[in-house]
Amino acid sequence: MRKYDHIDGYINKLYSDIYLQPSDDGHTALATKVINFWMGRMTTCRSVLDVGCGQGFCQYPFERHGVTYEGVALGGDVEIAQQLGHNVKKMDFSFLDYPDNSFDLIFSRHSLEHSPMPLITLMEWARVSTNWLGVILPAPEWYTYAGRNHYSVMNMEQVKNLLNVAGWNVMWENIDELPNGDGKTTPHEYWIMSEKKR
Repeated sequence: MRKYDHIDGYINKLYSDIYLQPSDDGHTALATKVINFWMGRMTTCRSVLDVGCGQGFCQYPFERHGVTYEGVALGGDVEIAQQLGHNVKKMDFSFLDYPDNSFDLIFSRHSLEHSPMPLITLMEWARVSTNWLGVILPAPEWYTYAGRNHYSVMNMEQVKNLLNVAGWNVMWENIDELPNGDGKTTPHEYWIMSEKKR
């Protein structure tokens, strides 16, 4: 017999690790670049759920493409987002209060690494998506594997394997690189667009 109440207790304990994630010009520019690229190719996308959205700074880039935006987050970011007029609700992205197939696109920017159970989280996102999942992940080569509230920083191979098991087909992937100071570049973010398996 599975003791799900134990899982609930474990997750409640981890809530103390949640920290504020205000927007900044650098992260906004990077996110907008990816959103513009993806939305230029997914012209039938009409709704997005931004999971782990922080203070909802991706709302405007999506709305510029005519996409209805909704975000979910935890902690103090939710109240700040709502004060800013962003469509953000308090909700754990691994246990979403939406019916199946509620959004065309699930968008995750630097949020999956905050899941203590990323495979289950990806399966939940497949449940509420009708079509697509776009994830932007921190590359461990740049951010390292450890950090506050970072439970599942993964390399590209690990991420793609979990996506496959969770019910997603990778359609497009990119490794964004930044100069590392010695004249070379280092992977900074993984950008992956996936389609829900039928």
